[in-house]
Amino acid sequence: MFLHSIISSWAKSLATFPVLGLDFSDLSIKFIRFDEHGASISVHCIGNVGLPAGVMVNGAVEKPAELVTALRNLKSLDGRLVKERFVVASLPEEKGFIQLLRIPRLKTDNLDAAVRWELESVVPLPAEEIYFDYEVLTTAGHSDHVDVLLLAYPRALVDSYVSVLSQAGYIPMALELESQAIVRALVLRTNAEPMLVIDLGTTRTSFVLVTNGSIIHTSTISISGQLFESKIEEELGVSAERARELKISVGLDTEKEEGKVAHALAGPLQSLMEEILRHLDFYRDHVVDRGGPASTIERIVLTGGDSNLLGLDSSIARGVKVHVEKWNPFGLVLPRMKSSLPPVPANVAHQYTTAVGLALRGIM
Repeated sequence: MFLHSIISSWAKSLATFPVLGLDFSDLSIKFIRFDEHGASISVHCIGNVGLPAGVMVNGAVEKPAELVTALRNLKSLDGRLVKERFVVASLPEEKGFIQLLRIPRLKTDNLDAAVRWELESVVPLPAEEIYFDYEVLTTAGHSDHVDVLLLAYPRALVDSYVSVLSQAGYIPMALELESQAIVRALVLRTNAEPMLVIDLGTTRTSFVLVTNGSIIHTSTISISGQLFESKIEEELGVSAERARELKISVGLDTEKEEGKVAHALAGPLQSLMEEILRHLDFYRDHVVDRGGPASTIERIVLTGGDSNLLGLDSSIARGVKVHVEKWNPFGLVLPRMKSSLPPVPANVAHQYTTAVGLALRGIM
Protein backbone atom coordinates (compact mmCIF):
# COMPACT_ATOMS: atom_id res chain seq x y z
CA MET A 1 0.00 0.00 0.00
CA PHE A 2 2.96 2.38 0.26
CA LEU A 3 3.57 5.15 -0.75
CA HIS A 4 1.46 8.05 -2.10
CA SER A 5 4.03 8.78 -4.77
CA ILE A 6 5.37 7.57 -8.10
CA ILE A 7 6.15 4.21 -6.46
CA SER A 8 2.58 3.30 -5.68
CA SER A 9 1.04 5.10 -8.65
CA TRP A 10 2.62 2.88 -11.27
CA ALA A 11 2.90 -0.22 -9.12
CA LYS A 12 -0.84 -0.27 -8.50
CA SER A 13 -1.51 -0.23 -12.23
CA LEU A 14 0.31 -3.51 -12.81
CA ALA A 15 -1.25 -6.96 -12.60
CA THR A 16 -0.25 -8.98 -9.57
CA PHE A 17 2.69 -11.30 -10.03
CA PRO A 18 5.34 -12.87 -7.77
CA VAL A 19 7.77 -10.43 -6.15
CA LEU A 20 10.73 -10.78 -3.82
CA GLY A 21 9.78 -9.77 -0.30
CA LEU A 22 12.73 -7.98 1.34
CA ASP A 23 12.61 -7.49 5.10
CA PHE A 24 15.30 -5.08 6.31
CA SER A 25 16.50 -4.93 9.90
CA ASP A 26 19.59 -3.48 11.54
CA LEU A 27 21.30 -6.87 11.57
CA SER A 28 19.97 -8.79 8.57
CA ILE A 29 18.02 -8.96 5.34
CA LYS A 30 15.41 -11.71 5.19
CA PHE A 31 13.75 -12.52 1.88
CA ILE A 32 11.39 -14.90 0.15
CA ARG A 33 9.70 -15.22 -3.23
CA PHE A 34 6.81 -17.49 -4.13
CA ASP A 35 6.11 -18.92 -7.59
CA GLU A 36 2.58 -19.47 -8.84
CA HIS A 37 1.56 -22.65 -10.66
CA GLY A 38 -2.08 -22.11 -11.46
CA ALA A 39 -3.93 -22.50 -8.17
CA SER A 40 -0.85 -23.71 -6.28
CA ILE A 41 2.33 -21.94 -5.20
CA SER A 42 5.87 -22.93 -4.25
CA VAL A 43 8.82 -21.20 -2.64
CA HIS A 44 11.21 -19.99 -5.34
CA CYS A 45 13.87 -18.74 -2.91
CA ILE A 46 14.23 -17.92 0.77
CA GLY A 47 17.15 -16.65 2.81
CA ASN A 48 18.55 -14.67 5.71
CA VAL A 49 21.73 -12.66 5.18
CA GLY A 50 23.52 -10.90 8.03
CA LEU A 51 24.55 -7.24 7.88
CA PRO A 52 27.68 -5.79 9.51
CA ALA A 53 27.02 -3.55 12.49
CA GLY A 54 26.46 0.06 11.50
CA VAL A 55 25.20 -0.50 7.96
CA MET A 56 21.69 0.18 9.23
CA VAL A 57 20.94 1.86 12.55
CA ASN A 58 17.41 2.06 13.94
CA GLY A 59 16.08 1.40 10.46
CA ALA A 60 18.07 4.18 8.78
CA VAL A 61 20.57 3.47 6.00
CA GLU A 62 23.93 4.65 7.39
CA LYS A 63 26.31 2.95 4.94
CA PRO A 64 24.53 2.79 1.58
CA ALA A 65 27.48 1.40 -0.37
CA GLU A 66 27.78 -1.60 1.96
CA LEU A 67 24.03 -2.20 1.84
CA VAL A 68 24.07 -2.11 -1.97
CA THR A 69 26.86 -4.71 -1.96
CA ALA A 70 24.88 -6.95 0.40
CA LEU A 71 21.78 -6.66 -1.79
CA ARG A 72 23.74 -7.53 -4.92
CA ASN A 73 25.06 -10.67 -3.27
CA LEU A 74 21.97 -12.14 -1.63
CA LYS A 75 22.12 -15.92 -1.52
CA SER A 76 19.22 -18.20 -0.68
CA LEU A 77 19.44 -20.93 1.95
CA ASP A 78 20.42 -23.44 -0.76
CA GLY A 79 23.34 -21.24 -1.86
CA ARG A 80 21.84 -19.81 -5.05
CA LEU A 81 22.51 -16.17 -5.93
CA VAL A 82 19.23 -14.25 -5.95
CA LYS A 83 18.50 -12.79 -9.38
CA GLU A 84 15.04 -11.34 -8.86
CA ARG A 85 14.31 -7.79 -10.05
CA PHE A 86 10.88 -6.86 -8.73
CA VAL A 87 10.72 -6.36 -4.96
CA VAL A 88 8.41 -5.24 -2.20
CA ALA A 89 10.49 -4.03 0.75
CA SER A 90 9.78 -3.19 4.37
CA LEU A 91 10.12 0.20 5.97
CA PRO A 92 11.13 0.40 9.66
CA GLU A 93 8.20 0.53 12.05
CA GLU A 94 9.95 2.93 14.41
CA LYS A 95 10.48 5.59 11.73
CA GLY A 96 6.88 5.82 10.53
CA PHE A 97 3.86 7.79 11.65
CA ILE A 98 0.58 5.90 11.85
CA GLN A 99 -2.68 7.49 12.87
CA LEU A 100 -6.30 6.38 12.84
CA LEU A 101 -8.44 9.20 11.45
CA ARG A 102 -12.20 9.62 11.62
CA ILE A 103 -13.43 11.45 8.52
CA PRO A 104 -17.05 12.71 8.33
CA ARG A 105 -18.90 11.08 5.45
CA LEU A 106 -19.77 14.52 4.11
CA LYS A 107 -16.09 14.85 3.22
CA THR A 108 -15.58 11.45 1.64
CA ASP A 109 -16.37 12.73 -1.85
CA ASN A 110 -12.96 14.37 -1.60
CA LEU A 111 -11.28 11.94 0.76
CA ASP A 112 -7.79 12.62 -0.53
CA ALA A 113 -8.08 16.31 0.31
CA ALA A 114 -9.58 15.51 3.72
CA VAL A 115 -6.66 13.22 4.59
CA ARG A 116 -4.16 15.83 3.42
CA TRP A 117 -5.84 18.36 5.70
CA GLU A 118 -5.55 16.02 8.70
CA LEU A 119 -1.97 15.17 7.77
CA GLU A 120 -0.67 18.57 8.83
CA SER A 121 -2.01 18.18 12.36
CA VAL A 122 -0.81 14.63 13.09
CA VAL A 123 2.62 14.40 11.42
CA PRO A 124 5.33 16.65 12.93
CA LEU A 125 7.03 17.31 9.59
CA PRO A 126 6.29 19.70 6.72
CA ALA A 127 4.16 18.12 3.99
CA GLU A 128 6.95 18.50 1.45
CA GLU A 129 9.24 16.34 3.62
CA ILE A 130 7.02 13.27 3.82
CA TYR A 131 5.44 10.55 1.73
CA PHE A 132 2.06 9.28 2.86
CA ASP A 133 -0.65 6.80 2.02
CA TYR A 134 -3.91 5.77 3.62
CA GLU A 135 -6.41 2.94 3.77
CA VAL A 136 -10.15 3.17 4.33
CA LEU A 137 -11.06 0.64 7.02
CA THR A 138 -14.17 -1.45 7.34
CA THR A 139 -16.52 0.38 9.71
CA ALA A 140 -19.45 -1.55 11.10
CA GLY A 141 -22.58 0.29 12.19
CA HIS A 142 -21.41 3.87 11.52
CA SER A 143 -23.12 5.97 8.85
CA ASP A 144 -21.74 9.36 9.87
CA HIS A 145 -18.02 8.73 9.31
CA VAL A 146 -15.34 6.52 7.82
CA ASP A 147 -12.20 5.33 9.59
CA VAL A 148 -8.98 5.93 7.69
CA LEU A 149 -5.55 4.57 8.59
CA LEU A 150 -2.92 7.19 7.74
CA LEU A 151 0.69 6.13 7.16
CA ALA A 152 3.53 8.61 6.67
CA TYR A 153 7.32 8.44 6.41
CA PRO A 154 10.11 11.00 6.12
CA ARG A 155 10.87 11.51 2.44
CA ALA A 156 14.63 11.30 3.02
CA LEU A 157 14.35 7.85 4.60
CA VAL A 158 12.14 6.46 1.83
CA ASP A 159 14.37 7.94 -0.86
CA SER A 160 17.40 6.28 0.74
CA TYR A 161 15.70 2.87 0.53
CA VAL A 162 14.66 3.40 -3.08
CA SER A 163 18.18 4.53 -3.94
CA VAL A 164 19.98 1.48 -2.54
CA LEU A 165 17.45 -0.90 -4.07
CA SER A 166 17.83 0.73 -7.47
CA GLN A 167 21.63 0.77 -7.27
CA ALA A 168 21.56 -2.93 -6.42
CA GLY A 169 19.57 -3.66 -9.58
CA TYR A 170 16.10 -4.06 -8.09
CA ILE A 171 12.83 -2.44 -9.12
CA PRO A 172 10.87 -1.49 -5.98
CA MET A 173 7.21 -2.18 -6.68
CA ALA A 174 6.16 -0.95 -3.24
CA LEU A 175 7.48 -0.10 0.21
CA GLU A 176 5.41 -1.11 3.21
CA LEU A 177 5.22 -0.72 6.93
CA GLU A 178 6.46 -3.91 8.59
CA SER A 179 3.17 -4.33 10.42
CA GLN A 180 1.23 -4.27 7.14
CA ALA A 181 3.24 -7.24 5.91
CA ILE A 182 2.94 -9.08 9.23
CA VAL A 183 -0.84 -8.77 9.24
CA ARG A 184 -1.06 -9.88 5.59
CA ALA A 185 0.94 -13.02 6.44
CA LEU A 186 -1.02 -13.93 9.57
CA VAL A 187 -4.56 -12.57 9.44
CA LEU A 188 -7.27 -13.15 6.85
CA ARG A 189 -8.96 -9.94 5.71
CA THR A 190 -12.28 -11.60 6.51
CA ASN A 191 -11.28 -12.23 10.14
CA ALA A 192 -13.29 -9.69 12.14
CA GLU A 193 -11.85 -10.74 15.52
CA PRO A 194 -9.90 -8.02 17.33
CA MET A 195 -6.43 -9.18 18.34
CA LEU A 196 -3.04 -7.93 19.43
CA VAL A 197 -0.15 -9.10 17.27
CA ILE A 198 3.29 -8.86 18.90
CA ASP A 199 6.41 -9.04 16.73
CA LEU A 200 9.32 -9.79 19.06
CA GLY A 201 12.55 -9.28 17.16
CA THR A 202 16.28 -9.12 17.74
CA THR A 203 16.45 -5.35 18.23
CA ARG A 204 12.88 -4.25 19.08
CA THR A 205 9.30 -5.34 19.67
CA SER A 206 6.30 -4.05 17.72
CA PHE A 207 2.67 -4.13 18.82
CA VAL A 208 -0.08 -4.20 16.21
CA LEU A 209 -3.75 -3.86 17.11
CA VAL A 210 -5.91 -5.49 14.43
CA THR A 211 -9.66 -5.64 13.94
CA ASN A 212 -11.74 -6.58 10.91
CA GLY A 213 -8.49 -7.76 9.34
CA SER A 214 -7.03 -4.22 9.36
CA ILE A 215 -4.43 -2.42 11.45
CA ILE A 216 -5.81 0.23 13.77
CA HIS A 217 -2.78 1.03 15.93
CA THR A 218 0.94 0.23 16.14
CA SER A 219 3.84 1.04 18.44
CA THR A 220 7.42 -0.07 18.96
CA ILE A 221 9.54 -0.50 22.10
CA SER A 222 13.17 -1.42 22.75
CA ILE A 223 12.52 -4.75 24.52
CA SER A 224 14.16 -7.33 22.28
CA GLY A 225 16.07 -10.56 21.91
CA GLN A 226 19.30 -8.62 22.33
CA LEU A 227 18.04 -7.21 25.64
CA PHE A 228 17.24 -10.74 26.83
CA GLU A 229 20.77 -11.84 25.98
CA SER A 230 22.41 -8.85 27.65
CA LYS A 231 20.44 -9.45 30.87
CA ILE A 232 21.53 -13.10 30.93
CA GLU A 233 25.14 -12.13 30.22
CA GLU A 234 25.11 -9.50 32.95
CA GLU A 235 23.38 -11.45 35.72
CA LEU A 236 25.02 -14.83 35.11
CA GLY A 237 28.46 -13.47 34.22
CA VAL A 238 28.70 -15.47 30.99
CA SER A 239 29.92 -14.63 27.50
CA ALA A 240 27.62 -13.15 24.86
CA GLU A 241 27.71 -16.43 22.95
CA ARG A 242 26.79 -18.44 26.04
CA ALA A 243 24.02 -15.97 26.90
CA ARG A 244 22.49 -16.52 23.48
CA GLU A 245 22.69 -20.29 23.93
CA LEU A 246 20.96 -20.06 27.31
CA LYS A 247 18.26 -17.80 25.92
CA ILE A 248 17.45 -20.40 23.28
CA SER A 249 17.81 -23.59 25.33
CA VAL A 250 16.52 -22.44 28.72
CA GLY A 251 14.43 -19.30 28.26
CA LEU A 252 11.82 -18.87 30.99
CA ASP A 253 11.97 -22.46 32.23
CA THR A 254 12.45 -22.16 36.00
CA GLU A 255 13.41 -25.84 36.26
CA LYS A 256 16.60 -25.38 34.22
CA GLU A 257 19.89 -23.77 35.31
CA GLU A 258 18.46 -23.42 38.85
CA GLY A 259 16.03 -20.83 37.52
CA LYS A 260 18.83 -18.29 37.07
CA VAL A 261 18.10 -17.60 33.41
CA ALA A 262 14.38 -17.13 34.08
CA HIS A 263 15.26 -14.79 36.95
CA ALA A 264 17.52 -12.73 34.69
CA LEU A 265 14.66 -12.35 32.22
CA ALA A 266 12.04 -11.46 34.83
CA GLY A 267 12.57 -7.70 34.49
CA PRO A 268 12.20 -7.50 30.68
CA LEU A 269 9.27 -9.93 30.83
CA GLN A 270 7.47 -7.74 33.37
CA SER A 271 8.07 -4.64 31.21
CA LEU A 272 6.75 -6.51 28.19
CA MET A 273 3.57 -7.53 30.01
CA GLU A 274 3.00 -3.99 31.26
CA GLU A 275 3.21 -2.77 27.67
CA ILE A 276 0.76 -5.48 26.57
CA LEU A 277 -1.71 -4.38 29.26
CA ARG A 278 -1.42 -0.77 28.05
CA HIS A 279 -2.37 -1.88 24.54
CA LEU A 280 -5.30 -3.92 25.80
CA ASP A 281 -6.48 -0.86 27.74
CA PHE A 282 -5.99 1.34 24.67
CA TYR A 283 -8.23 -0.94 22.63
CA ARG A 284 -10.92 -0.99 25.30
CA ASP A 285 -10.84 2.77 25.91
CA HIS A 286 -10.30 4.16 22.41
CA VAL A 287 -11.11 1.77 19.60
CA VAL A 288 -13.64 -0.74 20.86
CA ASP A 289 -16.37 0.86 18.70
CA ARG A 290 -14.37 -0.09 15.61
CA GLY A 291 -14.04 -3.72 16.61
CA GLY A 292 -17.54 -5.04 16.24
CA PRO A 293 -19.26 -6.85 19.11
CA ALA A 294 -16.14 -7.72 21.12
CA SER A 295 -15.49 -5.24 23.92
CA THR A 296 -12.10 -6.70 24.82
CA ILE A 297 -9.24 -8.41 23.05
CA GLU A 298 -9.24 -12.11 23.81
CA ARG A 299 -6.37 -13.25 21.60
CA ILE A 300 -2.69 -12.30 21.45
CA VAL A 301 -0.63 -13.57 18.52
CA LEU A 302 3.15 -13.84 18.87
CA THR A 303 5.55 -13.73 15.95
CA GLY A 304 9.14 -12.66 15.24
CA GLY A 305 12.37 -14.55 15.76
CA ASP A 306 12.41 -14.18 19.55
CA SER A 307 8.78 -15.21 20.00
CA ASN A 308 10.24 -18.72 20.30
CA LEU A 309 11.64 -17.91 23.75
CA LEU A 310 10.84 -21.00 25.79
CA GLY A 311 7.82 -20.39 28.02
CA LEU A 312 7.08 -16.90 26.68
CA ASP A 313 3.56 -17.63 25.46
CA SER A 314 2.43 -19.30 28.67
CA SER A 315 4.08 -16.63 30.85
CA ILE A 316 2.31 -13.82 29.00
CA ALA A 317 -1.01 -15.67 29.13
CA ARG A 318 -0.72 -16.06 32.91
CA GLY A 319 0.39 -12.48 33.38
CA VAL A 320 -2.24 -10.66 31.33
CA LYS A 321 -5.07 -13.26 31.47
CA VAL A 322 -5.48 -13.40 27.68
CA HIS A 323 -5.14 -16.41 25.38
CA VAL A 324 -1.74 -16.38 23.60
CA GLU A 325 -0.83 -18.23 20.41
CA LYS A 326 2.05 -18.41 17.94
CA TRP A 327 0.73 -18.44 14.39
CA ASN A 328 2.70 -20.00 11.55
CA PRO A 329 3.58 -17.25 9.02
CA PHE A 330 3.12 -19.86 6.27
CA GLY A 331 -0.27 -20.90 7.63
CA LEU A 332 -2.37 -18.93 5.14
CA VAL A 333 -0.39 -20.15 2.12
CA LEU A 334 0.13 -23.80 3.11
CA PRO A 335 -3.22 -24.87 1.59
CA ARG A 336 -1.92 -23.59 -1.77
CA MET A 337 1.65 -24.84 -1.45
CA LYS A 338 2.85 -27.84 -3.44
CA SER A 339 4.71 -29.05 -0.36
CA SER A 340 2.72 -29.81 2.78
CA LEU A 341 5.60 -28.50 4.91
CA PRO A 342 6.93 -24.94 5.28
CA PRO A 343 10.33 -24.34 3.64
CA VAL A 344 12.04 -23.78 7.02
CA PRO A 345 11.72 -25.45 10.46
CA ALA A 346 8.99 -24.23 12.81
CA ASN A 347 11.51 -22.68 15.22
CA VAL A 348 12.90 -20.55 12.37
CA ALA A 349 9.71 -19.72 10.46
CA HIS A 350 8.75 -16.78 12.68
CA GLN A 351 11.87 -14.92 11.56
CA TYR A 352 10.33 -14.70 8.09
CA THR A 353 6.85 -13.37 8.93
CA THR A 354 7.46 -9.89 7.51
CA ALA A 355 9.20 -11.21 4.39
CA VAL A 356 6.33 -13.64 3.76
CA GLY A 357 3.77 -10.86 4.03
CA LEU A 358 5.76 -8.66 1.65
CA ALA A 359 6.03 -11.45 -0.92
CA LEU A 360 2.32 -12.24 -0.63
CA ARG A 361 1.49 -8.73 -1.79
CA GLY A 362 2.25 -9.91 -5.30
CA ILE A 363 -0.06 -12.94 -5.29
CA MET A 364 -2.86 -12.31 -2.77
